[in-house]
Amino acid sequence: MARISVEAGFTCPNRDGKKGTGGCVYCNNASFTDGVLFPGRPVEEQVRRTIASSGRLKVFRRLLVYFQPYTNSYAPPEELERTYRAAFCHPDVVGIVVGTRPDCLESPVLDVLGAIARDWYVSVEIGLQSISEDVLAGINRGHTVHEFAEAVAAVRRRGIDVTAHLIYGLPGDTRENFVAAAGLLSGLGVQGVKLHHLHVVTGSGLEEPWRRGEVRVPEYAEYVGACTDFLEHLCPEIAVLRLMGTAPQEMLLDPSWGKGSREMSRDVATELERRGTWQGSLREEKR
Repeated sequence: MARISVEAGFTCPNRDGKKGTGGCVYCNNASFTDGVLFPGRPVEEQVRRTIASSGRLKVFRRLLVYFQPYTNSYAPPEELERTYRAAFCHPDVVGIVVGTRPDCLESPVLDVLGAIARDWYVSVEIGLQSISEDVLAGINRGHTVHEFAEAVAAVRRRGIDVTAHLIYGLPGDTRENFVAAAGLLSGLGVQGVKLHHLHVVTGSGLEEPWRRGEVRVPEYAEYVGACTDFLEHLCPEIAVLRLMGTAPQEMLLDPSWGKGSREMSRDVATELERRGTWQGSLREEKR
């Protein structure tokens, strides 16, 4: 099964003034949406043109449409329903993945997602990024860890899968917090997790502090070790969908590891083997 990334034209509550402006300090959405091939066009056109233009997709007969940039549940419910259902314009599309924030999953939104989930596969990806309230405030996330936990519970009550996003290396955060997040997510019963390393891109709120030498980006070996620590404490039933983030080279300021997702997966697997551990091997079950 493969994913098709599309842009729905939404924004975020900490960009449009509802909660704040400027967005998260690490974010320049243009750096995260390389996979959106036909931005600005209707969702139906994006789906059809992406399928038609990608030879890779021809080997798949089951596709998921991934609503990726910005906050894809931040709109009136009737608009969300039209937008989501527009994804099912091709017979190979069997479900949708909605990337969003924990504070944009009110009951009317969940009603829309739940109705679609009766006929199609639905998954919601929710950004947590850190389990430190101070770090979340410092990066201008505009939500709390408690709101994240409540959102996960509300989505799961609808029988919808949840994937959580975490970033390693955010200003003021610690490796201990990153590893402890594995226990939190395991306890909340998420189905998937995406891990990202902090990177600094042009146009983000971190660019100027980084240029002044105020922002440190983790080294590759440190990140491999942190991911290995995290996996050792993560429930083995949770799918790890990503171990590192990417950004276009023309926008990426730091780090320049020269490594891709395959190398990252290989090196984490090698480290687990070296330690004689595996995903969940050090997890402490709650009794």
